[in-house]
Amino acid sequence: MATTTARSSAAVKASRPLEGLLFSLIYGIVVFGLLAVFTASFPNAIKPSPDGLPGDSFHYLRLQAAYALVGFLVMFGISTIRPDAIKRASPFILLAALVLTGLTLTGLSIVRCSHGSCRWLQLGPFRIQPSEFAKLALIIYIAAKLAEGRLSSANFGRIGLKVMAVTTVLCVILFLQRDLGMVMLILLIVLAMAYLGQLRGRWLAVATTSALGMVVIGILSEEYRLKRLLAFFDPLKYRTEWGWQILTMKTTIARGGLGGVGLGRCPEKFSYLPEAHTDAIFCVVASEMGLLGALALLVLIGAIVVRIMQIADQSSDNAGYFMASGIAIMLAAQALINIGVAAHMLPVTGLTLPFVSYGGSSLVTCLAGIGVVMSVYRHSPPKRRR
Repeated sequence: MATTTARSSAAVKASRPLEGLLFSLIYGIVVFGLLAVFTASFPNAIKPSPDGLPGDSFHYLRLQAAYALVGFLVMFGISTIRPDAIKRASPFILLAALVLTGLTLTGLSIVRCSHGSCRWLQLGPFRIQPSEFAKLALIIYIAAKLAEGRLSSANFGRIGLKVMAVTTVLCVILFLQRDLGMVMLILLIVLAMAYLGQLRGRWLAVATTSALGMVVIGILSEEYRLKRLLAFFDPLKYRTEWGWQILTMKTTIARGGLGGVGLGRCPEKFSYLPEAHTDAIFCVVASEMGLLGALALLVLIGAIVVRIMQIADQSSDNAGYFMASGIAIMLAAQALINIGVAAHMLPVTGLTLPFVSYGGSSLVTCLAGIGVVMSVYRHSPPKRRR
């Protein structure tokens, strides 16, 4: 009788619905993102295509809405899978993601390039950026490893060495893709997760120094990266070259004032602002909705991160704790980097704003990450882990 009762209790816990507050926050920011994508992209979308076809102001909005629908379906599907099953599958998920990311270096006909970097695969009608999925797969794999024990010299061969190896492989592929921004993001996520895994003292110092060394090598290996760094410190000196983007983003944000110039009225997005609907979308938000709109977006992102950390802290399973924590770190770090670049607090990196910037791979990956968090919530007893 006791066994039957226990099984019944477990079944109830396993069938918990989606976490209402987090879902509401995610739904809200995705809708906000669709509005932001439309207002930031229509000046580019209405331009005639190279083959003479007329422009379509809703082009990017329709695509982003389709990506959002796919992302929500992926989120719901992942939320039904138990965290222990995700943990067991993590090596295979990571391997598949690394293979797809590595395919971008092969020169196959499905590889697509932009701005001198080949990061995309054309799979039928879909263009994907595999490194986005690899980022999430790496977080899940590291979480599974950290759940096996603390990061220490005693566990170096069983845990630490494997974490270091897969991180290095992915970073090397990204270096060859010329995507230093993603390398820096991944290194930051891995270091933060290692700290949560109780990496301390000289081992943490060695890991941090190695990560910084990798970034420095990346900067020095490409002349344009060094010029970007110099322009960051003195954009006026390089205003006709690499400082132009920094000055334009600052001007766009400053134009918004407190209440903004109004939706659709940001003048810079019509010709001057590079990547208005992707990397610089926060600038458009700040210009058209003002400081109040930008702060509202920051509060919304912050609320999502805090709620995910609360779910992580309430998980009774170590793997669930590290998975949810890693995803919170990913979203927080990427958002801070994107906004830091827009506000001239960080050098230009080319990372998107989670849930808001245009991009199917980014949006689907973010929603898949929320699906993992929902899985942790739905299939973990509502009590603190030991």
